[in-house]
Amino acid sequence: EDQRIVQNQVTILKELHDWQNIIKLYGAVLDGNKWYLVTEWAEHGNLREFYTNHKDRFNLRLKLRMSLDIARGLNFLGTVEMLHRDIRAENVLVTFNETAKLANFKLSRHVTAKTLNLNQTLERVRYCAPELLERAPNDKYNQKCEVYSFGILLWEIAEERIPYQGNDDILDI
Repeated sequence: EDQRIVQNQVTILKELHDWQNIIKLYGAVLDGNKWYLVTEWAEHGNLREFYTNHKDRFNLRLKLRMSLDIARGLNFLGTVEMLHRDIRAENVLVTFNETAKLANFKLSRHVTAKTLNLNQTLERVRYCAPELLERAPNDKYNQKCEVYSFGILLWEIAEERIPYQGNDDILDI
């Protein structure tokens, strides 16, 4: 299972290797029975770590620039008919020059893939489009769901806090 997930990410990241707002993949390494992806270094960690640790620098100008970085990455995914399917602050990495880059393509699929249903964890539910939470049989994850998730991420960037923080009941969210 772990190998299949890593192979899927490697395949996707090879396809996306030339885009400035997608984390670059350099390779994959097997250590014992655990796989690791070797990617571009993101000096500042993920977006949530960045805004938590650098409140003094995370001003409106930088929030707008990082939001645009993320939008560019998502737009590129749309042009190659790819869905990220897990847009949230932990899956946006921040480089040395404070460029935001999409990462963690474990759940990503092409728009035409038949396996677009998505299992939800509490962290994913915070960013999930309402129609997916209702679990209607014909509701599949699509680009509209990506836009909704991006909107929730924009809210988090603006407010500098976790969406629905303090509410850990999936049904309430």
